[in-house]
Amino acid sequence: MTILADVAATDIGAVEEFCGKWEKAWNARDADAVAALCADDLVYDEPALRGTAHGREAIREFVAEMARNFPDFSFSPVGVYAETTRRAVVVAWQFSGTVAGTDRRVEFHGDDRLELGEDGLVHAYRCLYDNKFVERQVRGTAGR
Repeated sequence: MTILADVAATDIGAVEEFCGKWEKAWNARDADAVAALCADDLVYDEPALRGTAHGREAIREFVAEMARNFPDFSFSPVGVYAETTRRAVVVAWQFSGTVAGTDRRVEFHGDDRLELGEDGLVHAYRCLYDNKFVERQVRGTAGR
């Protein structure tokens, strides 16, 4: 098995294996499994946080919060785009989930940019999506 970090992101099998673990951990709503794929010094940009968080504990807390707020959430992969000269991957996805305690569905597209260190762990995670659109769906005011 090739470790993604050993070959930048040119080994598509290694890219797909890592992204499969990433997707599985998120869709299991397993905060510990997601955190285990991240480095202790993780730099995490997430629109819902309205800023940058640091470390494994930040992502662990965010996954747990997502599971509380959207108990049935899932991410469906749309595409994976690998950087050929350094260890970075962009994962495009579609989110869907029901707001806890309601029947309100939230659906939106986003992209994760994952920068991996030589240890094969995510050291920088930049998540991109339209948070204002998501907030309108959560409040039930999307499309108004």
